[in-house]
Amino acid sequence: MVEPVSESGAGIACDVHFMDVFKVLGKRWNGMIIVALLQRPARFSELAKMINGITDGILTDRLRELMAAKLVERQLAEGPATAVLYRLTPVGEDLRDAFRELHAWAGRNNIGELCNP
Repeated sequence: MVEPVSESGAGIACDVHFMDVFKVLGKRWNGMIIVALLQRPARFSELAKMINGITDGILTDRLRELMAAKLVERQLAEGPATAVLYRLTPVGEDLRDAFRELHAWAGRNNIGELCNP
């Protein structure tokens, strides 16, 4: 567990792991893309429909970022027509419990009410 105050008592310590996590997950839409892909692999158009308000350009950019972070991968779908599916990598799947906890925390603390008065 990370202690919120440094040993000297001078200020807040910011763990490098948390900084790295929030560089990726703190970016708008990335969390929602991961939530959608935790449900199932999806085509680009399916993701765009699942995530209300995201533009195609932003979705493209965010998917590239998540692939660079090794959380998401592209997979060619089998079948007569060539299709690309986006799915979580094992590293991305490893976020499932953390997202489940965040969801529960938001529910317990009425976060939706704070964001949408």
